[in-house]
Amino acid sequence: MKNILIILCLSSIALTSCESFFSQTVEIDPPAYDKQLSLHLSLTDRDTAVGFLLSRNYGILEYVNDVEQYYVKGGAVQILKNGQPWMALQPSGNDSSYYFTGNLPEPFQIGQTYELRATHPDFPEVKATQVVPGDFQADSARIKRQAVSGPFGDVYDLVEVYLKDPAGVKNYYEISLYGIYYQIVQNPNTNEFDTLGVSYFPVYAEQFSDPAVQEGFEGGALFSDQFFDGQTYKFQAQVYFNGNAPYLIRIKNITEDYYKWSRSYLDKRNSEENFLAEPVSVFHNLENGLGIFTIAKERVLIAQ
Repeated sequence: MKNILIILCLSSIALTSCESFFSQTVEIDPPAYDKQLSLHLSLTDRDTAVGFLLSRNYGILEYVNDVEQYYVKGGAVQILKNGQPWMALQPSGNDSSYYFTGNLPEPFQIGQTYELRATHPDFPEVKATQVVPGDFQADSARIKRQAVSGPFGDVYDLVEVYLKDPAGVKNYYEISLYGIYYQIVQNPNTNEFDTLGVSYFPVYAEQFSDPAVQEGFEGGALFSDQFFDGQTYKFQAQVYFNGNAPYLIRIKNITEDYYKWSRSYLDKRNSEENFLAEPVSVFHNLENGLGIFTIAKERVLIAQ
């Protein structure tokens, strides 16, 4: 009986100690960070207008209970061309003064230097510079329907794009594929078919024939001209696409900054799905800020 009382007393002390241990409050100072503006603006020479959100970062331990706390109102944004003011972007309204828009004075010019600047009284000035890449030839594109058999009985379309790379210049490319859907209805008065609208949806490649091609942001195919400088290059992608709708193919001569950002963005997304993976930082080119500003030379093809 005496032994049982001793055991009960010891158990009571142990439980009291555990309860005290697990209820202990530990205060941790949040890690220091630089308060910065953030924006993402990716343009091409085919664009006629621009629009983007101006936001900010927060510390890793800071609690943000409303997404609008990320948005920054009261800023100013402008784009310079070759060091001279070119256009000032305007906030879209009092309630959405963090969203900046503007019509471009003219298309972006090959070889010209454009600088984006964003300012706000509470943040350091943010800026980034881009030189518009050179032109290139996109000779043709074709679709071979159900031309490739997959390992599990699936059948894929084979998309082929031919482009001519300018010699003597380091070029980076992105090819993005979209399915085209036409909304067609029959007019009850004329019994004729009318197209009410056209929509596009991204098509992701299952595999690229060239091992040097890598997937990037929103499924875009990224590659450089390292192995075909000045030559004609045949791009091939296997695509699972149910239907006979035509493809819209966007081919861009991109800057190295966009190439690095797009690739690192996908790497970070993939690492977040694997808790054993090394942490990945997304590349950015904004001085004193977070995000990306890029300009590309673009050509668009439609393949049936």
